[in-house]
Amino acid sequence: MDERLFKLLGSNDAVYPHLIEEKFPRVFSKILELIETSHIDAYLGDLLVDKRSGDRAGFPPEAASELFRLSNYLSAMREQGKEVSAWDEVPEYKRHEIERLGYDFTPNGLLKSVEEGNQDAVQVFLSCGVDLEVRDERNWTPLMISSFNGNEEFALLLIKCGAKITARDKNGYTPLHWAAFNGFANVVKALLQKEADPNALSDFGWTALMQAATRGHLLACAYLIAQGADVNLATLDGWTALHKAANNGHTQIVKLLLDKGANRYAQYQDGNTPIDLAAKAGHNEIVDLLNTFESKKPLDVNPDLI
Repeated sequence: MDERLFKLLGSNDAVYPHLIEEKFPRVFSKILELIETSHIDAYLGDLLVDKRSGDRAGFPPEAASELFRLSNYLSAMREQGKEVSAWDEVPEYKRHEIERLGYDFTPNGLLKSVEEGNQDAVQVFLSCGVDLEVRDERNWTPLMISSFNGNEEFALLLIKCGAKITARDKNGYTPLHWAAFNGFANVVKALLQKEADPNALSDFGWTALMQAATRGHLLACAYLIAQGADVNLATLDGWTALHKAANNGHTQIVKLLLDKGANRYAQYQDGNTPIDLAAKAGHNEIVDLLNTFESKKPLDVNPDLI
């Protein structure tokens, strides 16, 4: 039994989705992720209504009953003007300490303290066992914020306290995507060590490697590739990491990607290859490299030595 969920449900065992937890772990995990957000109703509704003309197997009656009970319970709570929240039962002195540090003891207060890098406030919030999956207007969690900002200490602390490394924002990007986007290699490394998926795709098909290659972050690229990032994955419209690195003039990343098997002839949806893009952008060194590269001459990049 998940203690946080049980508490959020008022310690009401009759409402707790025991069978879902046991038999449908992915659904249960998603419920845990969304339970304190406005998205939970839509998610439960989608589970209970077959919108694909009967091609989904559906849930057995006992499991469906649990979902109905949970959905009805949450609706009843809202009708009574109550919110399912883990923020209520904390010692008063903790609230006062947060206020003394300049923040409200609310989800927004936690998000603001992480954004501003206030270590004292964040530690007080975490000591209260607050929910770490709260979201800001970008649908970012505290871990996404610390990853984007390159705050390695916060990222590690949040992960240790149970923050979800698989959380996604409204466009499907994960904390790893945002750490790679800004080239925060230590955060990238920490997330990968905690088994973040190096090939996770955004809703547009972007990977963390594409993010790092686009912006010229060699060390982040090296860490990702060392942990299994596929150099030939493409976005929905055909971009690969090599397209982006070649177009933007990142020579060393082009060398690394080629050495790891990147396809120099991959085509974007308009037919452009990495060579075409490098030529149009005037990156002659990269054009020569792409035209003459021989796989028997590898670029040995050890991310720990860069």
